[in-house]
Amino acid sequence: MVDWDRRYREGFYGGTIEPHEILTKFWQKIPGRYVADIAMGSGRDAVFLAEKGFFVTGLERSAEAVGIAKKSMETKGVCVWPVLGDAKHLPFRKNSLDGIVVFYFLIREIMEELNAPLKKGGILIYETFLKRQNAIDRQRNPERLLDDGELFGYFDNLELLFYEETIEGVGDRKRALARAVGRKR
Repeated sequence: MVDWDRRYREGFYGGTIEPHEILTKFWQKIPGRYVADIAMGSGRDAVFLAEKGFFVTGLERSAEAVGIAKKSMETKGVCVWPVLGDAKHLPFRKNSLDGIVVFYFLIREIMEELNAPLKKGGILIYETFLKRQNAIDRQRNPERLLDDGELFGYFDNLELLFYEETIEGVGDRKRALARAVGRKR
């Protein structure tokens, strides 16, 4: 079991404050104002969306990460509603959200449920590592990595607006990623 609090306390995630690129490209597709950031981490995407006028709920299991996110909110002068909880038990009502964002988080048992909280026309933005990541960088738990083409299958009941699987360079490292943006029909 990963000690997420320890990782955040020790700076394992490097303090990146910029939102993920796919979010900066597709946030305007979100049709309303109510968004959830699943596994919010230090809140960089939740804060970005709050700056754009969204009412954001950030679900996160690490109290340390929530503390970092709160500091970022204070600095930026925005409000995100952090919920300390486990994403295995999504606390959102069906058809209650206009958008859901998920970055670098995978629990297969909830993948089919992820779009249930979306209203019709709502947008799901998702990005995480592929299993190929273990061949190009440090080892990660393969249970938390996607097979090639797997993410595409989870979006089959959404109108797919964007999908890619890619290997990209970030500094002197490489990342094998799957990204998707879908609209609930």
